[in-house]
Amino acid sequence: MTQETTWRSGWTAADPMDIKTGFTAKGEGEWVSGAIPGASYRDLGLAQNSGGLFDAQHIKFGDGVKGATDWQFHDADFQWFFVVKGEIKLLTEDGQDLSLGAGASAYHPPYWRHQIYSVSSDCEAYEVVGPAIYETVTGRDVPKPGAAAQFAHLKGVYTFDVPESYVRGDGPRSWAMYRDLGTSTPTDGRVHIHIIKLDEVKPSPKGGTGAHAHTMAQWFLPIRGWIDIAAEGQPDRRLRAGDFMMLQRGAAHNAFDASPDYMTLEFCVPADYETHPR
Repeated sequence: MTQETTWRSGWTAADPMDIKTGFTAKGEGEWVSGAIPGASYRDLGLAQNSGGLFDAQHIKFGDGVKGATDWQFHDADFQWFFVVKGEIKLLTEDGQDLSLGAGASAYHPPYWRHQIYSVSSDCEAYEVVGPAIYETVTGRDVPKPGAAAQFAHLKGVYTFDVPESYVRGDGPRSWAMYRDLGTSTPTDGRVHIHIIKLDEVKPSPKGGTGAHAHTMAQWFLPIRGWIDIAAEGQPDRRLRAGDFMMLQRGAAHNAFDASPDYMTLEFCVPADYETHPR
């Protein structure tokens, strides 16, 4: 994929960033206040393992959050979130009024102006931002900086959890269902995010994926069911919804068993990569 934009963190799909292998369990991490007043944030460890090039947070909104933000844009390379439960309503600079329920995702390109104006009290979401430290500029009519011009052709990408979004075999495994969350093209191939889903119609084969390694860094967040995984430098473990696993480029691993209802978010950096048996 041809590079069209320059990220301030410097890396490209041809010369991608990497991460350290690591794991954050669902129960790990302290809940603290953050950017949105009344919301609680749990750090998932990605900032530490990526040298600050990305940050991942689990967010709970609660009763105290009503209209969550002013109009704003971020001086960041990448901003994406996924609604686990509840609902987030937002307005976008191109006139969309969106209700994002459970299973919906949102990608915002750099300097994309938006406003979260309503959040349900039971709402939970995951957010991934790059880099970890960035500036948020508030105000409906605040001018954007000159750097925004190269991203002006990009718009927010919003996807929803509907059956027709899942395609069997649209990824490395012919027996899995995949849903593309639309980040590859606007990031010039830097970041691909998809959902991988198993089902009882065509379950995964015995033995799982077999030991293999990728020429990408990857991290994944199970959102339903469980998976047993063996990864280089890590103990064998069962991952469940809310756990967070990070694998550096070239780390050997094997997903050797999974529940029939397993579903996970998977992030691939870069979007195009090779897989080699180990």
